[in-house]
Amino acid sequence: QEKVLGKTHPETLITIYNMANAYKVGLKDFTKAERMYRQALDGYEKSLGKDHNHTKMCAMNLAILLFQDLEDKSKTRQLVKEFPHLLEEGRGRLGDHLRNFIR
Repeated sequence: QEKVLGKTHPETLITIYNMANAYKVGLKDFTKAERMYRQALDGYEKSLGKDHNHTKMCAMNLAILLFQDLEDKSKTRQLVKEFPHLLEEGRGRLGDHLRNFIR
């Protein structure tokens, strides 16, 4: 799909994002999930901008992976610097959890 449509085509990015979810939730392969989320996030940011809902949702899921599954404060802090909305938005109290985690 990437070869035909291109790296930043919305359909390509949706596929990459869905694969990241499958690696995270189904296969518990957090390293591959992180790589796929970052690839999708980069594409969404380039093609849609930081404020688009797809970009924000991808950043939120990457943040959840980094702090819940990988427990990586450094990477979580960096992502929050790039996407400060993560401290304000999210399912439930994600922002509160992130703030507490990166302290």
